Amino acid sequence: MAEQLRIKRLRKAAGPERKNYFDHGDIDRVMAILLALVSEVASIRERLDTHERIGNQGAPPATDLVEAYTPDAPVENEREEWRDAYLRRLFRVITEDIEKLSPGEKTQ
Repeated sequence: MAEQLRIKRLRKAAGPERKNYFDHGDIDRVMAILLALVSEVASIRERLDTHERIGNQGAPPATDLVEAYTPDAPVENEREEWRDAYLRRLFRVITEDIEKLSPGEKTQ
């Protein structure tokens, strides 16, 4: 009984239940893990880009310089283009499957 109550509290603390987008719940869990990793890779990539830009200006690598860096519009546009291409590559298989569906199947 105590274990069931503990699990119930943990679920409540975790927030609202995740929606299931795929037929099997395990796939949704794997997708949630994958998306967390994808987010981390994108953040690391952006931070690496910041380091490279600061280095190209002749400054030594320093946390305070990286944290203070604000990309200008052209840099932000480059990063946005990279993110869009990255996400297209990652989700290509799912996107292609959706595109093969008839219009009525897409809304189900």
